[in-house]
Amino acid sequence: MSDSVNVGAGAGSGGEVSAEAVARIRRLLDTPDTAWLLTRMRSRLEQTGTLVGIVTKQSASATERMAAARLVGRPVRSGSSASVSLDQLDALLRRDAWPAGLVSAVTELVGPIVGPEVRRAERASWQQVADTLRVIAVERPELAGWVDSVNRSGALRRATASASAAHSMTLHLGVLARALPAEGEALGVLAARLFGDAHALDPKSPLGSIAVGLAAASTGQPAGNGSRWRRDAWQQSGVVVDELSSTVLALGLPGGVTSPTARALAALAESGQPVVLTYRQLAVDDIGRAPALVSVCENPAVIAAAADRFGAGAGGGFVPVVCVNGQPGAAALRLLTQIVDGGSRLRYHGDFDAGGVAIARTVARSVPWTPWRYGEADYRAACESSLATSEFTGSVGDTPWNSPLSAAMEELRLRVEEESVLEDLLEDLRLD
Repeated sequence: MSDSVNVGAGAGSGGEVSAEAVARIRRLLDTPDTAWLLTRMRSRLEQTGTLVGIVTKQSASATERMAAARLVGRPVRSGSSASVSLDQLDALLRRDAWPAGLVSAVTELVGPIVGPEVRRAERASWQQVADTLRVIAVERPELAGWVDSVNRSGALRRATASASAAHSMTLHLGVLARALPAEGEALGVLAARLFGDAHALDPKSPLGSIAVGLAAASTGQPAGNGSRWRRDAWQQSGVVVDELSSTVLALGLPGGVTSPTARALAALAESGQPVVLTYRQLAVDDIGRAPALVSVCENPAVIAAAADRFGAGAGGGFVPVVCVNGQPGAAALRLLTQIVDGGSRLRYHGDFDAGGVAIARTVARSVPWTPWRYGEADYRAACESSLATSEFTGSVGDTPWNSPLSAAMEELRLRVEEESVLEDLLEDLRLD
């Protein structure tokens, strides 16, 4: 018995299936009173690949019992059940109505049957797809939730035509996971570099529709939809979708005279005003001189307070500050990379909570930095001083810049926001 059953020779011995033969077999097996039998036979073919033995319907109607008896040429028996010997039915069909046999007749009526071996092979193929996707979570543990969600939702089945195509897509997703965060690379350029197709990550492409969720998860963003969410997901993972909407906030960068942007930075630094730089400016223009030390913060409140404290006429020199404003986008990562390439040393501070630590790890994957009041001792001191605002949720994960910090945060589970330690940060910015 073949595992995947097709019509085969039909009613004849190798020729075409006649319309008369099809009509006759339909009158025999595809009627309201034999519908239960046809359903059972299809199910049995799918499960075992054979049509042998007896099938029975309990509590059959009188007309169903009469139809079952008529099929195999026997009298209607007393009782409430209907039974049909499939072996006997097959033999009767071969002698008269359908020489190709019962399996061929059922296939003619219900369409091709996928048998058990094919189904087992298909299940194994899809299991391989799921296992390949899980490798991403092994390499990037922060993506474990996204991987589980994709596997549970069947997104790969909907996006592809086969398990083979889905497996290829999981390999592509693994390549993308290893490439993120990017360093200010345009979406089309990234797609062409990784996959040889500039449109592979477009929103309406099969890969792009799933990959954007990976990008969001890689920076700790929740799942979402819509064009704005997609743009933010890519940009916060360092991929440029719109070179003007990706921006970064800074204060005190010295600038220079080498480009319009460098001259603007110099003027704004002298006046003590914060500056918002677009990705386009950073991609096109030089930013001028790189200071010896740059402080990097998570929240714009630090920039605003520093501008108030150290702006023109308000207190003198200070260490320049760059704000990543949550998960750093393409512009922030490009600016930090340019600063480091220019010879600056970075020190970093963020919120003490699961999200803040995830942001710190994202920055660390792109540029080197040392902790700025961002270690275990700083965290415990803030908690003991009642500077914690509330409990945080989520897993902290690794804190490679200060290994004991992770354990301390998991122990206390208290959130300490940058605004709570703002005075200490501002004092650190002052140049003596």
